Amino acid sequence: MPKVSIWSRGQIGFSVGAINRFKLDEYDYVVFMFDPDERKIGFLFTSDENEEGVVKLNKRDTGIIVGAKSFLDYYNIKYEETTQYTLKHDKVTELYVINLNEADGEEGKEDFSEEDQGST
Repeated sequence: MPKVSIWSRGQIGFSVGAINRFKLDEYDYVVFMFDPDERKIGFLFTSDENEEGVVKLNKRDTGIIVGAKSFLDYYNIKYEETTQYTLKHDKVTELYVINLNEADGEEGKEDFSEEDQGST
């Protein structure tokens, strides 16, 4: 399964499975998008460094890592604990999407929107 992790240090990691399935290594940058009503993060992958809002992809043997702390903070998306999601491709919008309400094995859990989840 293609996986995306939001790490406790404010980074987003794309698994080797996600890279291989969606050929993400063909791109150099990503633009983050957020739908607050559906609580979904969209990823627009591009090789155009002049695209508005691009963030450089850090390609490693174990996956792709992207710094996302300011994005996560701006939209108040909690990342105190590392959480994993399944990456899906929306063929209509051409975005790659994760649903924050569907953490791996915990569909419907809204751990990223709860104020009383513990440490800050």
